[in-house]
Amino acid sequence: MLAFAISQYIDIPVESSQFSIVGILIPFNLNLATIITVAIAGMTASGTDWILRDHPTLSGRSTIPHLLLPAITAWVQSVTLNNMADTPFKWIAFTVGGIFLIIVILAEYIVIYPEDYRKPIATSLLTALIYALILVLTVSLDSSNQRLIISLPAVALGAGILSMRVFQLHLDQNWPILPSMACLLITSQIAATFHYLPVSSLSYGLVLLGTLYFPINFTINLDQGVNPKRAAIEGIIPLLIIWLVALWIN
Repeated sequence: MLAFAISQYIDIPVESSQFSIVGILIPFNLNLATIITVAIAGMTASGTDWILRDHPTLSGRSTIPHLLLPAITAWVQSVTLNNMADTPFKWIAFTVGGIFLIIVILAEYIVIYPEDYRKPIATSLLTALIYALILVLTVSLDSSNQRLIISLPAVALGAGILSMRVFQLHLDQNWPILPSMACLLITSQIAATFHYLPVSSLSYGLVLLGTLYFPINFTINLDQGVNPKRAAIEGIIPLLIIWLVALWIN
């Protein structure tokens, strides 16, 4: 948080360069914001690991699954703040983001112990925060008017990592790679399509939120033994509601 705050008052000249991939010219700007974004994610993961290793029931287990969400939370917050105008609302977002990050780390600490009576609450809270993160990330990227070749990898990375964390919380798998990759591919396809359509940033974010919610909810329901037809209906209804809200807002 201190790094976020200080970076708003330090101005370092931008180092610009360009490189080409399969004939597509991609600009690359290295500035303080880029460095802070990468460093903060790493620092947050490192600090969270240091905290979690004090948990009395960790018993030598890997903390890596618990580091994904704090790191990407810090990354999303950095992307969001860097794309916001320097207004009082930016500092409100800064404060809310700090509280958001603390809650994520506390919840990750709680879910380590399966018998903790607070684990269902922490799991539900983390799941809700994950959906909020994907909405904030997609709205922020779209409002910054980035080219598709720049915004799409960020959306795909966010969708893949965040869906993986939801699956880790609800499925009996340490690394649910296949369902996470499916969520990444589906969300990326929809993101690429809506990138060129005349929709507002909030509508764009809601469309991708609904898109990501459906395969996550469907997969979890199937794993819990829910009938496939019922699982599909339970996923489609929220998807349609979210998309209708996005259409109404637009």
